[in-house]
Amino acid sequence: MAQTQKKGNNGCLWLIVAGFFTIFAFVFLNQFLGITSTFALLTALVFSIIVTSKILGVSNKKSIFSTSIVLFLFFFTFKFFIGFIAQLIDADFSEDLTFSKNEQVKKTTILEATDSVVVYQSVRQWTDNFGNDYTGDLTIRERDFITLASQPLAYRFNSNNNYWGGLYDYLEKRDGPSLDLVMNMFQTIHESKQLNEMEFAEMVVTCIQDIPYSFVFSEACEPAEFYEESIARILRKCPECCIGNQPYGIQTPVAFLQNLKGDCDTRTVLIYTILKHFNYDVAILNSDFYLHSILGLNIPATGTYKIYNGKKYMLWETTAKYYAAGALPVSFNDVTHWNIVLTSK
Repeated sequence: MAQTQKKGNNGCLWLIVAGFFTIFAFVFLNQFLGITSTFALLTALVFSIIVTSKILGVSNKKSIFSTSIVLFLFFFTFKFFIGFIAQLIDADFSEDLTFSKNEQVKKTTILEATDSVVVYQSVRQWTDNFGNDYTGDLTIRERDFITLASQPLAYRFNSNNNYWGGLYDYLEKRDGPSLDLVMNMFQTIHESKQLNEMEFAEMVVTCIQDIPYSFVFSEACEPAEFYEESIARILRKCPECCIGNQPYGIQTPVAFLQNLKGDCDTRTVLIYTILKHFNYDVAILNSDFYLHSILGLNIPATGTYKIYNGKKYMLWETTAKYYAAGALPVSFNDVTHWNIVLTSK
């Protein structure tokens, strides 16, 4: 007795299953094999139709054609939407590359006891990730800056320790005592707002996140065309967003507060120094894979974390606004690529 041919499913189920396999194949081809988006999509469509036909039966040509068109248009629209959002983010980022007039560092004087003291000061106004507004002055004494700037960094690498962790620890101990005016400002906010442990950490980190990004190079800064596109794109919009000839490619905490030009580890070292002063269990994490530095905080929270010596450190991005503890950009959120190089406890 002859068997009847298996009939195809031409309804929504066929489209849903084909869409699932299209997404799966597209991600694999584009993200893992590096195949261009258009070719990866076409290949994924063919793959999904073949696999769906094997599972649900062969559909008629008209249904296959209409399904392919629907899926192609969906992916094309999705790609256009993502590109549009990326442009908006890029536009917002370019607006954050420069300071308002009030936020720029100014040389002024303050009164300490009966003495008039020359300081570098930036009046900061920022909002944390939960909509709370803050105002404070990041202030350092001119004499502290001159004294520390005139002393060459005397860091000597100890082969028994990790290189970057040893450097960051040295900078924290070297510059920490000269940040007393900054510590006093944060303490004043802490007391006036009656912040809890998490709220205070959020307030400190977002204050530094709010500072526009600058590159810090160990060599002299070059014109934008001398760098890879990710760097050149920023320098074309903001040529002054770069400071060069800095030992180890990092600004010390006091130097950073004197000009507010800081990259990733310039920021993590400053925040680490502040939070350590306030007795937080804080860490700095580096990634050779991502060429980046982030903060870790041992505090009750949810999100992405790294376990170290039995403790859970919530990972925290410091170079861009709107990232809370435990939230990392998808471009570098693989925890296996992050290593803790320094902890405060």
